[in-house]
Amino acid sequence: MNLLTACGIAFLAVFALLSLLAGLMQLITFLFPERRSTIEASLVAAITSSVATVLPGARVTKIEEKS
Repeated sequence: MNLLTACGIAFLAVFALLSLLAGLMQLITFLFPERRSTIEASLVAAITSSVATVLPGARVTKIEEKS
């Protein structure tokens, strides 16, 4: 077996393995979708008013929940 054949076989093996893993990840994300948490309007109002009190003229643009 020469070097070119060994490299070709290794490339195909890695390609097949990565394709299998990509398919498995697609299946897992389909079966277990990300749960989107909704932020209540009262919570948004409380945060916005708190920020406006502490920093007049500031605007809340994005609220994220840390996990």
